Amino acid sequence: MKKVLVIGSFMTDLVVQTDRLPVEGETIIGKSFHQFTGGKGANQAVAAARLGGNVEMIGKLGKDDFGKEHIRSLQEASVQNQHILFDDHARTGVGNITLDNKGSNRIIVVPGANLELNEQEIEQLEDVISDADIVVLQLEIPIQTVYKTIEIAKKYQKKVILNPAPAQAIDPSFADKVDYIAPNESEAFILSGIQVENMEMTRKAADKLLSQGYKNVIITLGEKGVFFKNQHQEEYIKAYKVEPVDTTAAGDSFVGAFAYGLSLGWEDKRALEFAVATSAIAVTRMGAQPSLPTREEVEAFIQVREIDEARV
Repeated sequence: MKKVLVIGSFMTDLVVQTDRLPVEGETIIGKSFHQFTGGKGANQAVAAARLGGNVEMIGKLGKDDFGKEHIRSLQEASVQNQHILFDDHARTGVGNITLDNKGSNRIIVVPGANLELNEQEIEQLEDVISDADIVVLQLEIPIQTVYKTIEIAKKYQKKVILNPAPAQAIDPSFADKVDYIAPNESEAFILSGIQVENMEMTRKAADKLLSQGYKNVIITLGEKGVFFKNQHQEEYIKAYKVEPVDTTAAGDSFVGAFAYGLSLGWEDKRALEFAVATSAIAVTRMGAQPSLPTREEVEAFIQVREIDEARV
């Protein structure tokens, strides 16, 4: 099994559930409150590890109780964490999440220590990057730190997966150093300038990203599924119909599962199909990391759905 290295963010998710999202200036009564370990980087690392992957994570935490809880969470998921850094001044990142009864969310993020992970620290961990096979990145850490990681990863010919979230512009000179770019619809618009409103526009957005130099484009379409394209192959994979409870980790569970599939040597289509199933399970459970399934759960889910479809 190849090694997956996730370099990215930690967030402590403070989650409020309510029947509906309040409008501006309105106070409403919530139904419940929960606290979970999260953050795009940590979620993706835990997702891949819980499926059975060989996973390590690099990121930065505050020297506080939230930071300690993140280390415990990584250890419980068997994510290697010996190179996690701690900042002397900044606090661990926090995400304030409001969920309605349809599973839709509104999120405010205070990045904290995540923004203190710098290029020099990544350079000092070059041997850790060179020891990995697949490097997974997101944009909840400084963009220059992401660029430095990509440079080092390509120096050692590592496979790079970039989840460009939260959405922001990316230096086009790095496009040809990214093996897989995995935006959602809004992120694809930011990167391509094309609104992803239907399949034709999705294809055009993917083509635009390919023309920029990205080798493989994965556009996640929420409840509509996933679109994949490179210079030789095009795939559309439908999403499973489920009743969502919490969609916070939908994209992260997908990316982590896709990286896990690649680590096993699976072809792109098989890894994508497995990732779609993983994400379908995750959105039916509360919390980011608590929602992430095991490989056995994903395989059982796929088998049941295949049987159901055969009966129709």
